[in-house]
Amino acid sequence: MRMRRTMMVLPAGLFLVFGMMSCEKTNDKPDNNTIAITDSVAMAFRPANYTFYSLKEGKVIPLSDSATNKWDVAFKFYTIISNSGVSGPGNAGVIVKRDGQYDAVSTAPEAGYGTDTSATQLAINSTYGNPNAWFIYEPVSHAFGPAAGLYFLVRTADNHYAKMEITQVRYHIQPGAPYPDSLTYKFRYTYQPDGSRNLSLE
Repeated sequence: MRMRRTMMVLPAGLFLVFGMMSCEKTNDKPDNNTIAITDSVAMAFRPANYTFYSLKEGKVIPLSDSATNKWDVAFKFYTIISNSGVSGPGNAGVIVKRDGQYDAVSTAPEAGYGTDTSATQLAINSTYGNPNAWFIYEPVSHAFGPAAGLYFLVRTADNHYAKMEITQVRYHIQPGAPYPDSLTYKFRYTYQPDGSRNLSLE
């Protein structure tokens, strides 16, 4: 099963400049139950709240469920949190990889997953200017995107496993404006619903 969605998460009253949602599904789910999904989420600049996402459901989770284990990762402009530690009640964890071997990963590790231990010590480093940050930003050209070869190995909030790669970050900026007014993450991931660490699509 492959799913493709585009979603907008913007403050009330803000004019939507993107299509609200589109969905395309094909039934090519392999016999081993592994699911491959491509999706995207978009948000305004400096949003008041995170956009919470469930790898299991393949969709954005309502803010009202932010204190549950119904979500796995969440986005707030360039900050990414996991449902763990100070960020949520779940048992999520993330291993950040930079070797460009996303497609080659067929088994999730059993251990080694980082958690959000404090607001400044996140499993996914989101600190601008930090050499370990997940993103690269060039202030002159405003080029923004994931670091080369970067992807995540994920233990979900309810102890399942996935691998996830941010493939593109797009932003919309008005001419002459110092900051973009919206940001869209495009990503793909492979999720194993049966509880095993098998991430193979074959």
